[in-house]
Amino acid sequence: MRYLTYEELIALHVVLMRDKMGETYYGVLNEGGLRSALARPQGAAHHEQADGLKRAAYLFHGLLMNHGFAQGNKRTAYLALEWFLQANSPSEITASDEDIIAMCHSAENEEWTVQRIARWLRDQVR
Repeated sequence: MRYLTYEELIALHVVLMRDKMGETYYGVLNEGGLRSALARPQGAAHHEQADGLKRAAYLFHGLLMNHGFAQGNKRTAYLALEWFLQANSPSEITASDEDIIAMCHSAENEEWTVQRIARWLRDQVR
């Protein structure tokens, strides 16, 4: 299983925010929170034998809820989720852009659990 490193996460964030989105306000606010989020998939694998989709859900949830970036937390969390899925089992999320946006907002605003995110992924990943 391939896990995202802190350096790779920061590079994804910078490319997304600066180069793709043209943002000028971005960057790390909480390094500890980001490192903790990055460790969650490995912890889930060890402690509960979580499969790849549940590990992806742990990564997404941790990045989303830890608010480690100045701006772009949902966007970066989703990009990291896509990275994880591609790196570990070439698959893609088949949901529409509108459904993806709704999921990201719901996951943050309604505080979806990791289990609910994993169920959503199981329905959307091919």
